[in-house]
Amino acid sequence: MFRGTHEAKVDEKGRLKLPADFMKIVQDKNYGVQFFITSRDGNSVEIWPLPEWEKEEEKKAALPEDDEAKIAWMEVVNHFGQQVEIDKQDRLMLPRILRDRFSLVNEEVAVTGLQKFLKLRSQQTADQSVEGLLAKSESAKAITMAEAQQRLAAREAVKLS
Repeated sequence: MFRGTHEAKVDEKGRLKLPADFMKIVQDKNYGVQFFITSRDGNSVEIWPLPEWEKEEEKKAALPEDDEAKIAWMEVVNHFGQQVEIDKQDRLMLPRILRDRFSLVNEEVAVTGLQKFLKLRSQQTADQSVEGLLAKSESAKAITMAEAQQRLAAREAVKLS
């Protein structure tokens, strides 16, 4: 499982060198060299080893094709998403749409392990997010994607039981 947070930098070409501790997990779990990089909420970048991402897709595949929440989820993750291969220097090329949206080129970033995937944010955004959680502040308004994710999680839980 991915856990903890590591500081890193996205280079001038938009490549992220995966922190060594996370790279060790990738190798130990035999995840291979393929990753899916996306955003499920439009607020942060997610880096998924392809085998873990495929498990997420399988959960959605079990839902009806006309499910509005499923369609919204697929539209967002595929809009931002791209399958990439890690290079021999353990670098991942971030999709241009995400580099531009989050201004990640030549930036100091925080790479946080969230069990099955990594969350990538600017260091400043990560610090602000944690400060908000510590202050127990609540989001001003729920976003449509968050509602869709909750509905999907509830449906998937029912299917698995």
